Amino acid sequence: MKGDFTRNTFDPEKHFLRVLMQQGRVQLDSDWNEQASILLHYLQTLATDLIGPYAGPVGDNYGFAILPGEDGHFKIGKGRYYVNGILCENEHEINYLSQDDYPLTEDDELELAGGNFSVYLDVWERHISYVEDDYIREKALNGADTATRSKVIWQVKVTPLTYQYAYCQQGSSVLTNNLLVLSQVCMSARAKQGQPVTKPCLMEPEAQYRGAENQLYRVEIHDGNFDDDGNPIIPTFKFSRENGSVIFPIKSISFDATSATALVELEHLGCDDKLGLAVGNWVEFIDDKIDLHNKAMPLAQVQAIDTVNRKVTLSGPANVVIDLSKHPFLRRWDQKNANNVNAQGVITLTTSDWIPLEEGIEVKFSIEDAGRVRRGDYWLIPARHITGDIEWPKITDNSGKLIPEALSPMGIVHYYAPLAIINKNGQGSVTVSSDCRCSFNPMSYSCQYNKSGRLGIGTDLLCPQDDDNR
Repeated sequence: MKGDFTRNTFDPEKHFLRVLMQQGRVQLDSDWNEQASILLHYLQTLATDLIGPYAGPVGDNYGFAILPGEDGHFKIGKGRYYVNGILCENEHEINYLSQDDYPLTEDDELELAGGNFSVYLDVWERHISYVEDDYIREKALNGADTATRSKVIWQVKVTPLTYQYAYCQQGSSVLTNNLLVLSQVCMSARAKQGQPVTKPCLMEPEAQYRGAENQLYRVEIHDGNFDDDGNPIIPTFKFSRENGSVIFPIKSISFDATSATALVELEHLGCDDKLGLAVGNWVEFIDDKIDLHNKAMPLAQVQAIDTVNRKVTLSGPANVVIDLSKHPFLRRWDQKNANNVNAQGVITLTTSDWIPLEEGIEVKFSIEDAGRVRRGDYWLIPARHITGDIEWPKITDNSGKLIPEALSPMGIVHYYAPLAIINKNGQGSVTVSSDCRCSFNPMSYSCQYNKSGRLGIGTDLLCPQDDDNR
């Protein structure tokens, strides 16, 4: 969630039941958001315990059936399906290439001339701001930026199976072995002690975090340790002191191949220096398709700013293709041209030592043998000026010393569910060989009143037990 938030306070291990607002107190976004997270955690856990990891309701609403289609494609049936307690709804029968939240083209169709494929659901949560959905803005308030939204994203995907005769268990094992719920990397964070005081009038001498303001730092994986073809690459990361919430909607863009620069007209340049753009900033091109495919786009660097016409000149984005119909924008990242920032504007993810970010904040990564790192996964670090430190859990090591705990990423969490096994023959025709969906019977009880006019309790409860009335 790349919103302008104070911090994320929800922790399921604390077992909080609800948030209680008190009169005359300061109201914070983190309290509001924690209440929503508590309720959502309860509902999703309850649904998973009752339904299982994935299933759909028996009957007309049994959704996401995989059906043979035309021109070598397949169709996705309408209805509902639950994945890890998350409700996925498909209102209309659609073609595989026509998914709203998984934009595909003919080039993305099943590539093999013949063979077996596992069709599965990939379910995750996407953050939506007014840039992606302008209806969020209230026109009566001049289109002010207010609250943001969280959206369930379901994407029907395919992966090839190498078996001559494939069945659902094989498809499920492929998903389990090859798809990540979260990156298999952990991160620790600390504010380094013993730093020189650079702003003596703004901070306490013993402060470890040297920032003059409260911030919510976001550390996000930019490149995973494998490319799209499965080849190993060096993982990288980037960071934002504003949780990645500083964005600039794009109105037009033109590229100059000779100078390898782009001239971008923006909707605004930010309301002040803190939330604006400056020469030397690194920015990332984002639009709906890039975000929904979780692509790692090269960062570009701001070379010049025309404040009158709201235009910026960027270097380095020559191979970026932007679709103005898909809500494009620039996102600012805050790593600078220091020793640990490479020519592409990102920081190499290493596990050997602490990596400095800024203002005394350092991070350290740890990856188990053969661990996989996925683009987009992130950690949040609340930094507080009043304490001169960051908020990060600590544990006791073998020597009794408190050290920063190594935590798994906070997200983006992906959940998966097998749907079907399909076969594409040499003529390009698709057949469905196995339906891998699970189903459940909705629970309903038909009770009647006893002779006293009261609903029966205990032995007086009159509920039909035959299957026809359940």
